[in-house]
Amino acid sequence: MADGGPIEPGVKTLDRVRPTLPASWYYDPAHYARELEAIWYRDWLCVGRAEALPRTGDFTVVSVGTQSVVVTRSAEDAFEAFHNTCRHRGARLCRTDAGRFRNGRVICPYHTWTYALDGSLVATPGRFETDDFDAANYTLYKVHVDTWRGFVFVNLAETPASTLPEFLGSETDALRNWPLESMRSVHQEIIPLACNWKIFWENYNECYHCPRVHPELCKVMPVYREGVFDAADLPGWQPAYDGDKGFGTVGNGAETWTLSGKKALPVIDGLTAREIEDGIAFASFTAAMFVVGHPDYVRSVCVLPTGPESIELTVDWFLPAEFEPDEDDVKSITELPMLVMQQDGEVCELNQRGVHCLQHEQGVLMPQEYRCGDSTNTFAQGSGWTRRNSGAPIVASRLQPRHDLFRARNLRQSPSGLKLGVTFAAKRISPIAQVAENSFNMPPAIPGTDME
Repeated sequence: MADGGPIEPGVKTLDRVRPTLPASWYYDPAHYARELEAIWYRDWLCVGRAEALPRTGDFTVVSVGTQSVVVTRSAEDAFEAFHNTCRHRGARLCRTDAGRFRNGRVICPYHTWTYALDGSLVATPGRFETDDFDAANYTLYKVHVDTWRGFVFVNLAETPASTLPEFLGSETDALRNWPLESMRSVHQEIIPLACNWKIFWENYNECYHCPRVHPELCKVMPVYREGVFDAADLPGWQPAYDGDKGFGTVGNGAETWTLSGKKALPVIDGLTAREIEDGIAFASFTAAMFVVGHPDYVRSVCVLPTGPESIELTVDWFLPAEFEPDEDDVKSITELPMLVMQQDGEVCELNQRGVHCLQHEQGVLMPQEYRCGDSTNTFAQGSGWTRRNSGAPIVASRLQPRHDLFRARNLRQSPSGLKLGVTFAAKRISPIAQVAENSFNMPPAIPGTDME
């Protein structure tokens, strides 16, 4: 696509430039507080894998904005989630990020109020009896929890706007043939990143930066060299077969996402010939998760905001449960994604620092950044910034999928020179961000969006 060339009819790219969100929305604490209330406390969020809680009483603690949530296995194939808050006077129940509730009891470290794994209050040692106290009125504050193919999700809304299957929608179809339920994580990275969560998703939604930032990836995904995700984004594209949607696929003899482009592991059973040939399939779930399927492995990326200008990523690589990888196997499937994460992390953090410019009120989207344009309206409406619906729950939407993410911190050096984290690393919960008071005052109109 030539610089400044005309956009041909029928191509998905924009036919005009469009504005980004206001620059302050990427760092303003008050706007971040509104987003927590309107999106992160109302959407379904992935908080880990069922396999990470194998025994009854195993638990993990997850921080979302100002909220701390405990997820535990209460019985085989059953999970409970509740706020990490005692019903007595509000003390935190868990002082560690993960562990096990022995004997199936959750005990407050302050006054020893004791709860069953379903959240019911079963003991209040030392309490003087009164006629007006009913333990049934003091169960733990429940959080909605559900699972999808081995992934555990929570929803902090009192009444979720949708069920988990409704929220995930048809996006899950892209991975129907990968055996996600029975796969296991063979490597995990916990990656803090100094950027607003929307900058992360905007980077995910455009490949305009790919030729400059990801030369190694462009060798595996040749369409990225054109600054677009999909062949269908290019002028003059025509379907090559019935049902061809023009999605980006591996090319130049590549088979999967590795530095060599070649598979070092067996092909996963059950995939179609087309899925093996394409080499990649995406499923994205706004705004907290995406999953990428390859012929030989799967990886997932879960995103949680830790402040107005910071996020934490949990990245897992999955293989079939029967496969026992050695160090070289793990290296082969992590090298390229980790390199891409580091490259993306650098530019996302540059973007975050740059939006503080006093004269930069908002940016501009180029034609091939049309997916960012879609997300601009999603983020604006989801944050309550519409004249029709100030502060109402966001409707589950789909950010179009792409590739991987960000730069790691406190990682060891591998023999190849890439920075890799510790296999099966325990999840680290970042400090809870201080959030400004929530207010749904109307902002100025944004030219070029649905908020004009």
